[in-house]
Formats: sequence, structure tokens, C-alpha cells
Amino acid sequence: MDLKNLTELELYFANHFDTVLFPVLAEIYQSKGEYDRAKRVCEIGLEHHPDSADGQFILSQAEMGMGNLAAAEKWMKKVLTKYPDHTSAATTLPMVQEQLDRSPATLKASFNRALSVDPNNQFAKDYLSKKPAKKAKKKSDIPQKDKSKKPLPKDINLEGVVVSPRLATFTLVNVLKGQGLYHQALDVLDVLAKKGEDKKRITKERRAIKAAL
Repeated sequence: MDLKNLTELELYFANHFDTVLFPVLAEIYQSKGEYDRAKRVCEIGLEHHPDSADGQFILSQAEMGMGNLAAAEKWMKKVLTKYPDHTSAATTLPMVQEQLDRSPATLKASFNRALSVDPNNQFAKDYLSKKPAKKAKKKSDIPQKDKSKKPLPKDINLEGVVVSPRLATFTLVNVLKGQGLYHQALDVLDVLAKKGEDKKRITKERRAIKAAL
């Protein structure tokens, strides 16, 4: 079976819900932006293989793409409970927790873990270098009407395009779009373009974002 052939994988999965290959199919859906399908495949696969770290992480990414940040956090924490050095989960979790406005202690612990698994993680460096007083001031400066969106703190410096290539994903683009942070989403798309990611999808995302501006 060709693991890159979507049709073959779909047919195989339809007849073998218990296959350990379910993350492969889910990842293809995820890469195509079909988050609902990726989520469903992971949910079915995890019923048979509840300890699949790959399945849990892809499910967390699907939840992020759908805007379900609390659910995404839950699944990433499960991955990290068993695999504390899981780079993708460790570096993405604190970003999600910031959006969820978790406590400073929780964010500090998560960013420290992100930095331990990825010493070049710019997001973690930026956050951990902030002074507490300065952070409190920035939070109070957020207009009342925007608090529900919980925008990314400017110290993350997305507007300055200080985006770690490891963290730049289409999922991050969708999270930023969901928060109304269109210019930051365009910055992440620029990083994805430099990484050589799907050009057609990048063009499509740019058009959609510019139409929303």
C-alpha cells in the first residue's frame, strides 16, 4: 500500500479501524486543512490505540485548526505526560496556553520546557526575558473590546517576523486568523514560503486573509 496515496489509505482505514496507521491518514487530512476529518480519524484510531502519541498530537493540531484551544491543550499535555521531550508538543503548548490566558506560573513552566527541548526557540526566549511589571502593563493596556480575543502579546514579536521556522505551521496561521491577527498570520505565511511549503495553499491563505482585512 502506498502510504502517500490518500484513496488507498481511506479505503484501508474504512475496513481496518484498528490499524496503527491511522495517524498517517489523519496527517494527510491535517495538511490539507481538513481538520474535522483529521479529528474524526484520530478519535477512531485512539479508541483502539489510546497511547498513540502521534495520534494524540495530530488530534491536538486538528483541534487548534478548528479553534478548540482548550481541547488542543488537553491533548498536548497528554503527549507530554508520556513523552516530556516531544518537541512539537512542547513548543506549541505554551502558545496555546497564552491564548487561553493561563497563569504566569503555568506559562513560565511551559516556555521553560519549550526552551529546554529547542534552545533556539525565539518565542520562549522572548517570553522568558520579559519583566513581570512590563507584562502586567501590557495586559492592562488591552482594550476591553479585544479581551475576548486574547491576542498574542507583542513581546512574541510576530509583527517583527521573529517566527521560529519550527513553529511556523498552517495550524498557527489558522489560530491567528481565528483571533483576528491577520497581519501576523501573513508573517507566518512568509516563513512557510521560505521553508518551501505548499505554494498553492499559501497563495490561497493569503488571498483569504487579504479579503478579510
